Amino acid sequence: MKRIDFEAHCYSPAAIDCFSRRDGYPYYRPEEKALSLSDDLCIKNELKLSRLTQNCEERIELMDRFGTWMQILSSSPGIELLDDVRTATEVARETNDWMASFIKKYPKRFKAFAVLPVQDPEASSAELERCMKELGFTGWMAYSNFGLTYPDDDRYASLFDKAGELGAAVYMHPTHSVEPGGRLTGLGPHMVAAAFGFGIDTSIAIMRLILKGTFDRNPGLKLMVGHLGEIFPFILKRMVGMNKINKHEPAVSKELPDYYFRKNIWVTTSGQFSHESFRCTADVLGIDHILFGSDFPYESLEEIDAFNRELVLSDLDKEKLFFRNAEEYFGIKL
Repeated sequence: MKRIDFEAHCYSPAAIDCFSRRDGYPYYRPEEKALSLSDDLCIKNELKLSRLTQNCEERIELMDRFGTWMQILSSSPGIELLDDVRTATEVARETNDWMASFIKKYPKRFKAFAVLPVQDPEASSAELERCMKELGFTGWMAYSNFGLTYPDDDRYASLFDKAGELGAAVYMHPTHSVEPGGRLTGLGPHMVAAAFGFGIDTSIAIMRLILKGTFDRNPGLKLMVGHLGEIFPFILKRMVGMNKINKHEPAVSKELPDYYFRKNIWVTTSGQFSHESFRCTADVLGIDHILFGSDFPYESLEEIDAFNRELVLSDLDKEKLFFRNAEEYFGIKL
C-alpha cells in the first residue's frame, strides 16, 4: 500500500555550509562527521547525516524499497537558531528553493514544509507566502522552541495568522531546549532530546497555543504533531475534566482542549512505533486524525516497515492512515 510520509527530514547544502562556518551552536564539523546543536545534543551518526543530505534519486531509491510513495520534506533543526537575522533569512530561502527543486523534478514524489527565518516574523510571513503561492508547499515546519523564544510568544501570533490565511498546515516538531539552567538541560540527550524532553517541550507549546486562542482566531488552521500526539492521547480526558472543574477561572480559548484535537489537530506516527501507543491514540482521537510519518532518517526504516505490516487495522483504516486522510484533509493527491 502506497504511503505519504509527513515527516522526512533533510539539510540543504546551504544549511550545512552555514553550520560548517560557525563557531557557536549550531555548528557542523565535517572531519568529525558531527553536528552540534547545544551542550546537550550532538548528532554524530554518519548514516543519518548522509541521509539528511541525500539528493532526489537517493531518496527515491529508499522510498521505493520501503513502500513510501511521497515524502513531505522538512529541514531539520538549526536554521531557527542562527543568531544573525540576515543569514537566517538567506539560508531559509536557499533551503526552500532546494526543496522546491525536488518537487519540480519529481512532483508526484515530493512536497515540502517551509523552513522560516523566525528571527524576523515579518520576513517569515513573506517567505511562507512565497513558499505556498509560488513553490507549492504544504505548510510550515515549526519547532517547539526557537532557542530562547517560543511559538506561542506574542511576536509570532501574526505568523500563525498568516498560516491560517494561506491554508498552510503547521507541523509542530520537537526540538531540544537550550534554556540556561532549565529543568530539561544539563543532563545530556537522555533528558533534553527524543527520549524525554522532546515530548514535554512540544506538548507545552501546543497547549499554550490552544489556551492563547490561536485556533479561535484561525478556525481553519490545521496543525500536526508527531509521536502519536506526544502526551495528549493519554491525558486528554483528564485535561477536559479538570478544565470543566476550573471553568470559573479565566481562560483565552473558547473551547475545551479536546475540541481542537477533533477540529484542528492531527497526529503522525513518526518516532513512536509502539502498538500500545497507537491503539491508545486511535481510541482517543480516531483513525481520521492519524497520519503516517517516519521521522526519516532518525528512525530505522526496517523497524518502521515491520510496524506498518503488523498493524491490526481494516484495509480502509490502513488506507486512511497511509494516504486517504492526507487526500481528504490536506488535499495531497497521490
